[in-house]
Amino acid sequence: MSTPSANNGNGRSRWAAVILTALLALATVTVQWGMVNARLDGVEKRLDELIVESRLMRGAYADLERRVAFLEGRASQ
Repeated sequence: MSTPSANNGNGRSRWAAVILTALLALATVTVQWGMVNARLDGVEKRLDELIVESRLMRGAYADLERRVAFLEGRASQ
């Protein structure tokens, strides 16, 4: 037969394993969340760059349209 002290030790080690597993899972989730945030920051910066580039291209396109319209008006006269 087993003694009561042997059962208590076994129960403690089980709880210690459960707590250790939970702590490792929490640490893993924290690290992964940090990596996701870092990548999202990079994506956000790139999207900001694309927005600026599209605004510049829109301005250049409007300027080109003005020039073509001026030339077409001049050629028709």
